[in-house]
Amino acid sequence: MATSILILGGTGETGSWFARYFKEKGFDVAVWGPSGKVALAEALGVRYAHDKMKAIEESDIVLVSVLIDKTIEVIQEAAPHMHAGSLLMDVTSVKSGPVKAMKKFAPKGVEVLGAHPMFGPTMPALCGQTIILTPVEGKSDKWLSVMRSLFESDGAHIEILDADEHDEIMAVVQALTHFAYISIGAALRALDFDVERSRKFMSPVYEIMIDFVGRILEQNPELYASIQENPKAVAVRQAFITESMRLCEMVNTGDLEGFKRIMRQAAEHYGGTHQALERSDRIIRNKICDRVKDN
Repeated sequence: MATSILILGGTGETGSWFARYFKEKGFDVAVWGPSGKVALAEALGVRYAHDKMKAIEESDIVLVSVLIDKTIEVIQEAAPHMHAGSLLMDVTSVKSGPVKAMKKFAPKGVEVLGAHPMFGPTMPALCGQTIILTPVEGKSDKWLSVMRSLFESDGAHIEILDADEHDEIMAVVQALTHFAYISIGAALRALDFDVERSRKFMSPVYEIMIDFVGRILEQNPELYASIQENPKAVAVRQAFITESMRLCEMVNTGDLEGFKRIMRQAAEHYGGTHQALERSDRIIRNKICDRVKDN
């Protein structure tokens, strides 16, 4: 008998990705979403859970895939109705709050596991992708190995992290990165800068950067706003703004020696700058080759 999985938020982009994935792996998949997109469930080839609570009670796995600000609420509603031996799992990009909620509200015998797929729903497959798992001691004994083996069998790289450490790292890896790119996009709008015209004059480095800005701006603003809700990101954003203003003031006042000093200090802290240069050179060479082919 196939393992049954209910994806709460399964009609959203990430939830739909996992619905397709688990269906392909032979799971009995049902989805539920607040907007009631039954047609989407049919298009995915999975069941729509019209009776959400009954589906929660009967499922072997309940996967929560909703926006961060709704995650704890959904966990609190679903967890008490799950049966012993089942797994409650979330795939949000912040882990401390959801993992604490799962641990608190899951009944005895129900295991919990935090997960964070480090890729977006546009990715076609798991191979080469990273998934971070945040288990709870004494509450993830069976299902941690099951889910890890499943993902690794498709070529995913698995990292195991404590929930708090996860959020500290993601405050930089995700929140700061997205914040910087969106800030560049907002500055381009404020300047009324003609991005398309600038492509005639761009270096490969600029082209790569501007495409990543566009990549972020193309995606769901709700998702990217929710990523900024990581409580660890407050200090990270402030450090970014403080250092940006410090550099700006140095340039504005002609203190180029101060600017160079900060750049050297940042390089020393970064470490491995030469290796980073070599890796980025390979990306740039590939970009140049693509330009030649296009012409």
